[in-house]
Amino acid sequence: MDELQFRKTVAENIIRCRKDAGMTQGALAQKLNYTDKSVSKWERAEGLPDAFVLSEMANIFDISVDELIHGKGSTHAEKSVKKLSVKKKIIPFLSAGIVWLVAAVIFVALEIIINNFFPEAKEIKWLRPWLIFIYAIPFSSIVFTVFSCLWRGMAARCLSVSGIIWGVFLSIILSVPAQKIYLTAIIAAIVQVLAIMWFYMRYRSRLQKARLKEAQKQKSEESKTEE
Repeated sequence: MDELQFRKTVAENIIRCRKDAGMTQGALAQKLNYTDKSVSKWERAEGLPDAFVLSEMANIFDISVDELIHGKGSTHAEKSVKKLSVKKKIIPFLSAGIVWLVAAVIFVALEIIINNFFPEAKEIKWLRPWLIFIYAIPFSSIVFTVFSCLWRGMAARCLSVSGIIWGVFLSIILSVPAQKIYLTAIIAAIVQVLAIMWFYMRYRSRLQKARLKEAQKQKSEESKTEE
């Protein structure tokens, strides 16, 4: 197998594994700390990722480096990648569903206890069992944030953090019987803006590092060619 054919084989394997994992070129590039242009270059067989990048890519796809390079055991690799992709989609929602299940159990238990044993508690304004479902919003958002940090990009992380911010705000205004409590929306809005700025800075920082790494790699390849 000559070099061109080898590059094409690797390119085809990267494309197949990336699509089976449900990832875009940008998402894969972000996980590798490279630019999407680098991934596009590899998938067009115009270059090869180095050994470390191939190893990282294999870990992301949950296959061996040999399968990624040569396509050996491609059926196993495809099944492994698809299985991992399904897990990444199901596990966050399953975990968040557990939060809502716990909230439902607490709600039902409170309703039964209050109606059967403490009926006078219904007159207490702040004792509203249905608020349990409001409290579940920030907790389920925390779950999504954790899995976003593990498997998703900056946009998903920012969205899940926003769920925490506004879930906490909603819980406060519905739970605290105070005048002008709605003004806490100003605080929530400021925190939201700060969160967006933070994730944007993180994204730009990663992008700059990826471009720097790519430039260093190109410079290294040019120096090797000159030698």
